[in-house]
Amino acid sequence: MATAHAWGIVLNGVIGERVRIEVDISQGLPSVGVIGLADTTIGESRWRVRSAFANSGAQWPSARMTIALSPADLPKQGSGIDLAIAAAVLAASGQAPVRDDTAFIGELGLDGSVRGVRGAIAAAAATRRSGLTTLMVSRDNAREVSTIPGLTVVIVRDLLHMIDVLAGRAEPGHPPEFRGEAVAEPEPDLADVRGHAYARFALEVAAAGGHHLSMLGAPGVGKTLLARRFPGLLPDLGEGESIDVTTIRSLAGRLPAGGGLVTRPPIAAPHHSATPPAMTGTARGRQVTPGVLTMAHGGVLFMDEAPEFSRPALEALREPLETGTIVITRSAGVIELPARFQLILASNPCPCGHAIGRGELCTCTSLTRRRYAERLSGPLMDRVDVRVVVTRPTESELLSRAAGESSASVAARVAEARSRAAARFKDCGWAVNSSIPTRALREAFAPTSEAVDLLRAAEQGTLSLRGSDRVLRVAWTIADCFGADRPDVDHVSTALGLRGEPVSR
Repeated sequence: MATAHAWGIVLNGVIGERVRIEVDISQGLPSVGVIGLADTTIGESRWRVRSAFANSGAQWPSARMTIALSPADLPKQGSGIDLAIAAAVLAASGQAPVRDDTAFIGELGLDGSVRGVRGAIAAAAATRRSGLTTLMVSRDNAREVSTIPGLTVVIVRDLLHMIDVLAGRAEPGHPPEFRGEAVAEPEPDLADVRGHAYARFALEVAAAGGHHLSMLGAPGVGKTLLARRFPGLLPDLGEGESIDVTTIRSLAGRLPAGGGLVTRPPIAAPHHSATPPAMTGTARGRQVTPGVLTMAHGGVLFMDEAPEFSRPALEALREPLETGTIVITRSAGVIELPARFQLILASNPCPCGHAIGRGELCTCTSLTRRRYAERLSGPLMDRVDVRVVVTRPTESELLSRAAGESSASVAARVAEARSRAAARFKDCGWAVNSSIPTRALREAFAPTSEAVDLLRAAEQGTLSLRGSDRVLRVAWTIADCFGADRPDVDHVSTALGLRGEPVSR
C-alpha cells in the first residue's frame, strides 16, 4: 500500500485553481477510480495516462488505485490535469519522486507525448499565487507561462523525459528565449487632434480619475478620433493587472505575437451589432469564452455609435460598471468574470446626426430624436461621470500647422494626478477617485462647505443621489489635476459642468 500526491491546476472561469491529486495504491483487483467532482474529460484521463505509461515503458500499478482530487467540492474539468495525475502515480508507485513545490499542467497523448492546454497562463498565475515555485509544462505552453515572474519553468517532451527530470537524470530549466515582454503596438497620439480643447480636458479628467465618459456630436466631428487616443493617456498596468489581462487574452486566443505580458491597457471596440452574449461572454459547462466586457478588463471599452447597439446589449453594462465583474449563471454553476474597465460612449444626437445647436439641418422629427436619445437609458447614463458635447473645430484650428499637445504630455499630468490620489488613499483599499465609497465621500473625503451647498442645490434638480456621488468623485479628480488638497466650489462647479448639469451659484 502506498500514497502520494502532486499538484495540478484547473480553470474556474478565467481563474486557475490549485488541485491536490492524491493517489492511493492498495491491495485488490486492478482498477482505477477517480473521485472529487471530476467531469468526463478528467474521468477519461485515467485511460490516457494508463496508455501513456504502457507506450513509454513505465510500470502501471497492477493493483486497486484511487485518484482523489481535492478540494472535493470544486468542480473540475479539462485535460490539463493529465500530467499531474501521471506524476502522482509515479510517486505512489516509487518510480520517480515528486517535489511539493512543483505543479504540473499538460495533456498526455497515448504515446506518452506531452501536449499544450488552454489557459496555461491562468494555471501559471495560480501556481505562483499558491506559493509553488516550479511549473512543469509542455513546450507548447512554455512561452506563455514563462512570462509570469517568480516561477521556474521546466519543459518536458514526453512521459519518459518527465521521469528523468523528476529522478534528476535530466537538467531542469527552459531556454532563455521563452522570457520576454509583449511588443506593444504604437498608440495613436493626441497631437494629431486639432482643436477640441474642452473635449481634451474631459479626456484628461476621465483618465486621471478612472471615470466613464460620453461624447455627443455630429458625424465626423472627431469623437472616434479622440476616443481612440484615450488609452495612450492611461498609465501602464500593474503586475497583477498585467497578469490578469494576459490571462484573459490567452483564454480568448489573442496573445501578442511576440509573447510576454500585456503591459498597456487594452481597448475593446465592439461593432454595434454585438449581441448580449458577445458582450458578457458565454459558458459551456465551466469552460468560458470571454466576452467583450471581459476583454476590456484593465483598459477601455469604446462603444461607437452607442444608440445603435441593442437595448439588451447596452443594459448588460449596468452591473459591470458598478461592480467590475460579470456573473454568468448556468446549470453547471456560477462563474464570475472580471470586467473592470473605463467606458467611452460616442453618440450622434439623432439618426441623421445634425440635431446639434439650432439643428437647422436636422431632418428627423422630434419623436424620432427623442426615441433615439432614449436608447441610452437613464440608469445607464447615470453611471457615466463625464458627458461632453463635441463640436466642430474652427477653421483656424483645422488649418493650423501647429501640432496639438501630445499624449505623452497629457499622460504625465494624468500620472501625477493619480499619484496624488494614490498617496491620499494609501490606507483605504482603493487607488483612483472613481472608486471612493459613498460614505467616505460624505465623511473623510467631503469637499468644502460651500461646495456641499452647491451640490445640494443641484440635487434639488435632475441630479440623482448616485449622480451626486459621481460629481463629487469627478471634483476630487479635478482638484488633483490642479494640485488642490480638497475640492472647493469651483471644482464641484466644473464637475457639474462636465456632467452636463445646470450650475446655479
